[in-house]
Amino acid sequence: MAKRVLFVCTGNTCRSPMAVGLLRRMAPHLDLDIRSAGTSTSSGSPAGPLAVEVMDEVGIDISDHRSAALNGYMLDEADVVFCMAERHRRHIVDWFKSMDDKVYLLREFDPVRTDSDYPDVPDPIGHDVDAYRRVLTMLERSMREVIKVL
Repeated sequence: MAKRVLFVCTGNTCRSPMAVGLLRRMAPHLDLDIRSAGTSTSSGSPAGPLAVEVMDEVGIDISDHRSAALNGYMLDEADVVFCMAERHRRHIVDWFKSMDDKVYLLREFDPVRTDSDYPDVPDPIGHDVDAYRRVLTMLERSMREVIKVL
């Protein structure tokens, strides 16, 4: 049975869909069911144009992504949850106290944590394409370590 991995951010249009695309690309050898959701979103929004552009630059297509609002069913079904920011982790743990042992900050796995915004993967919304590239770099570093524990 596939291990269920859930990535969580705010709007589910940039960071978490980028993480899904990366993990699928980086770990095709693992039996994973990889999904994403947002803590403050409605369902059905496409991935942000700059997120799509940056992922295209590395050969990953996330243009079919549609946002999903985080719900209890998703959390219950997940074997592990990776959050992009502490506020997302806190939202989940406050909502479901029993989730604490399977909810992590993605940057906990980032071997380079010197950025001033640690422990969060910064939200690139409203910034230029370089902000999305910096997010991609953080995600890639973290994902290499995540794969080792999955």
